[in-house]
Amino acid sequence: MIAWLRQLAELGTILRHLRPHFAAQPILSLAVLGISLFVMVFEGLGVGLLVPLLNLLLGGESAAPMRPIQWLERTLPGYSPAFYIGAICIAIVMAIAAKNIAFYTSQALAAALKRRISVCLRDRLFHRLQQADLDVFDRAPGGELANLFLVESDRTTMAIDALLAIVQRTSVALFYLGALFYLSWPLTVLVLGLTAALGGALSFVYHRLMHAGVELTDLNNQIAAALTQSFAGIRTIRATNSQDREVEQFHRLNVAQAVADERSAHASSLLFPLTETLAVTGGMAIVACAYVFLVRPGAMLSSHLLAYGFVLLRLLPLLNQLWGLQGHLFYLAGGIREVQLWLDTPVYPRRPFGQIPFEGLRQELRFELVSFRYPNGALALDDVSFRAGVGQTVGIVGPSGSGKSTIAALLLRLRAPTSGCIVVDGKDYWDLCARDWHKAVALVEQDAFLFHGTLRENVVYGCEGVGETELHRALATANLLEVVAALPAGLDTLV
Repeated sequence: MIAWLRQLAELGTILRHLRPHFAAQPILSLAVLGISLFVMVFEGLGVGLLVPLLNLLLGGESAAPMRPIQWLERTLPGYSPAFYIGAICIAIVMAIAAKNIAFYTSQALAAALKRRISVCLRDRLFHRLQQADLDVFDRAPGGELANLFLVESDRTTMAIDALLAIVQRTSVALFYLGALFYLSWPLTVLVLGLTAALGGALSFVYHRLMHAGVELTDLNNQIAAALTQSFAGIRTIRATNSQDREVEQFHRLNVAQAVADERSAHASSLLFPLTETLAVTGGMAIVACAYVFLVRPGAMLSSHLLAYGFVLLRLLPLLNQLWGLQGHLFYLAGGIREVQLWLDTPVYPRRPFGQIPFEGLRQELRFELVSFRYPNGALALDDVSFRAGVGQTVGIVGPSGSGKSTIAALLLRLRAPTSGCIVVDGKDYWDLCARDWHKAVALVEQDAFLFHGTLRENVVYGCEGVGETELHRALATANLLEVVAALPAGLDTLV
């Protein structure tokens, strides 16, 4: 019972995390739900006509509900039973055809919804991380972010697909359940008891799937981080002759991931045969008991039992699919949590930049008792004060860890001072327009970073729209004219 309640709580958490993705596409989400209800209606029409058809084929039992036949007799009187049988058969075929058309439409809309949610999800993740504090990137290896976009976001999309399938199948299963209640509520109470018992029997499988899913998410992050760090640090690895160590580390993670995948596959493989065996066994036991205790004593018509058995056989595969989809959802829970964790990343800066125009330094820039403390508590700057006037060249010298890079990050407004302020021409530099400030402040790092693109795109990055004269002047200042001239495609060379 405790395990079952824990699974309900986990399912509630999953639905809470997925709800905003559906809320972002309200029209398509409602359309999928609405068409799913149409599937249920047409399925109901088809199966609902089965009872009078069986009554006619069995000779017509007076106590049986014959409303469709009575309506046909009043509307089209004087025809033979064969005519009414044919009419009901045609109606059943039309209802099933309409159901399948509605089901196809529902599937097509669900595919469109999944695509839009997938695109929107990755866009939201990328936008959120573009606004995140630098500490987020300091803590997370680059490979973890790649895994987030390439694997975990895809697992979240798969969970959305599974949830849509659950909604579609649940709508039809609810109709079947209503039909069973209509035919015999005591037997249906037994069916519900069987369903609850089956859910309890599957608790240990769901637990294994949840554990395997969380473990797989962690191992995916570790492998992605190991790959990124290994290839980015290939020079250091070879210079220290550490190739064997890196290969062994990757092999260990690779094996662990394969083992976790295998464990989840074993649990998933157990789900279908277990549910099918238990469900069919219980269903057939219910039908047998109904014949012995209800049909033979005359408390239930044989046509009702045939209809009940037919509906039950249609319901059992649906229940089997629902148990499987629920297990798949639990397995994907780790990826859903990972994505939600990154979507909840705090936005930087918490204090927004101002809108005061800035056209360049006119007097001086001053640090006034500026301190900065990292989130982990480490103090990088402690009441630092200095000034730099127009035309001055100021060098900041100190050992590693003395705060030189922190000062540069503060000047670029990549980080915010913990206390104190930075004053530019008498104004707090945080109140200056972000576009103007970053256009005026430049950063030249020791290790240059090149984006995947042409050399021209890299040179003008952040200054798109500059003319050829300005571009030529920048290349001359950087002593790159001869280098560019020697390249086969010049500025259009891919770097």
